[in-house]
Amino acid sequence: MEDPSVMYGRVNFLLGYTSHDVYKAFLNLTDSSWVKISASPVRSGEVVMLQENRMNGTCMTSTTNVTFEGNTATVEMANSTSSFYLLPSCDGCLVFVINSTARNTKRLLKLLKIDIDASDEFVAHSLYLLGKESTLKEPELEHFKQQATCLGFSGDPDFIYNPEKSFCAEGEGIKIPN
Repeated sequence: MEDPSVMYGRVNFLLGYTSHDVYKAFLNLTDSSWVKISASPVRSGEVVMLQENRMNGTCMTSTTNVTFEGNTATVEMANSTSSFYLLPSCDGCLVFVINSTARNTKRLLKLLKIDIDASDEFVAHSLYLLGKESTLKEPELEHFKQQATCLGFSGDPDFIYNPEKSFCAEGEGIKIPN
C-alpha cells in the first residue's frame, strides 16, 4: 500500500459479510468492535492494529502488526492469517476485502462455546465496512451492498452494528495473546 496513513485513526465495525459458518458464528457473538490503526513505532512502512471487541458482553483486546506487500496487507493473529486490501468507500469509511486462513479452530470454538461442526483449518472470504461514525447514511449502505454483490455476497450483512450496543473502552478488555 502506497500510503498506509489513509487507514490511521479509530474506526468502528459497522457491517460485515463472510463466507464461512465459523466466522458467521463469531460475528453473531459480536456486540461491537472497533479498531485503532497507527504507524508502527519500530518498523517503517508497517502499522499497528489495536482492536477492542465486545463479544457476548465481554470486552477483549488484541494488538497486532500489519505488514504490506504492494496493495495487500497481512495480519497474523490467534491461529489465523488474513490478507486484505481496501476498496473505495464513503468519506471516513474503510472497506476491507479479507481472505483468511484459520487453524486450530476446534480449540477456539470450544473455548467460545460455539457448537459448530467445522474442520480444524479453513479459508474464509469476508467484506467489512468500518467507519469513524457509528451509523451510515442510506446511500453509503447501498454502495456497500453493491460492492458485496460484486464480490459474490448476497442478502443482508452477517453483522450489522446496533447503535444501542456500547463499545469497549481502550484497554478495558481481556488481552488476547498474539
